[in-house]
Amino acid sequence: MEEGDFGHWLSEEFDPLEWFGFIYRITNKKTKRSYIGRKQLISMRRKKVKGRVNRKITRKESDWKGYTGSCDELNEEINTIGKDKFKFEILKLCKTKGELGYWETKLQFDEDVLHSRFPDGTRKYYNSNIMNRWFYKE
Repeated sequence: MEEGDFGHWLSEEFDPLEWFGFIYRITNKKTKRSYIGRKQLISMRRKKVKGRVNRKITRKESDWKGYTGSCDELNEEINTIGKDKFKFEILKLCKTKGELGYWETKLQFDEDVLHSRFPDGTRKYYNSNIMNRWFYKE
């Protein structure tokens, strides 16, 4: 693959159609504050086909190359100060939806994204929840 095939993402070379998704970290280069999340590389749909009982499964590449995360606070900062002020890293490629969910959750707990703070008391991560089950509380 040519350089630039991965949009703004930093990663080892890989074929997006061979993987289900990836775990990523987006870091503000100045403040070092990060966001850990996941993104699917492909979407699979089951389409009806005339004359067939079962459905045809189609795979389509997602918008991952330009994706900047699902966190509103992070996206607001990216739009305000510019995408070039952030580092976009692919940490782990995953083959299945289950593996994707497992590694995102594991990494978020391992790095304590809801409670970690810098020495000055500011939060280290933009993440406000883990799996929409555990939430950051002031």
